[in-house]
Amino acid sequence: MAPDLSHYIPTRIDGGGKFLFWDFDVAGIFILGAMTGIGCDYPILGLLLGLMLAFGYAKLKSGKHPGLAVHLLYWWTGFPVPTDLPASYLREFNG
Repeated sequence: MAPDLSHYIPTRIDGGGKFLFWDFDVAGIFILGAMTGIGCDYPILGLLLGLMLAFGYAKLKSGKHPGLAVHLLYWWTGFPVPTDLPASYLREFNG
């Protein structure tokens, strides 16, 4: 049986960033929902919305590539443009 690493604290420099016990991207989604609720004068509803969105995103992201957020952002908005990859219309490469 594999150990549960959901509350893993990175001890090396290449470990993923954490905010308390959440990953940075999940915490950002929670904070965005909470701030939206506070801005609309519904703080409890905003906290619940942020919590549900963060929980849903964490379920979506579990077991997938660590850069899932950037991939989803690119496919939904077209940004950020990948600079390390050639343009998609180039089909043949010489050299």
